[in-house]
Amino acid sequence: MAVQEYDEWIKQLPGGKKVRYSYQLLTTGFSASAQILEPIDATMVYTHTHTDLPAPADRAQIEAEFADDLTEAETR
Repeated sequence: MAVQEYDEWIKQLPGGKKVRYSYQLLTTGFSASAQILEPIDATMVYTHTHTDLPAPADRAQIEAEFADDLTEAETR
């Protein structure tokens, strides 16, 4: 399983938390993750790996994939 493409970016959520998104296009599918960076003592990482779906067309699709996870994290 080789990495064909990689992208990473940081975005601040409306609630103030910063999230690092990353995306890897693999020969067998793709993997995306969202890591909450603040607060440092409660860092959470969510990872979704797909082998049966087409790769997302842009960053907005990757961010949308983690919307439920990040909304749940905001309520903790």
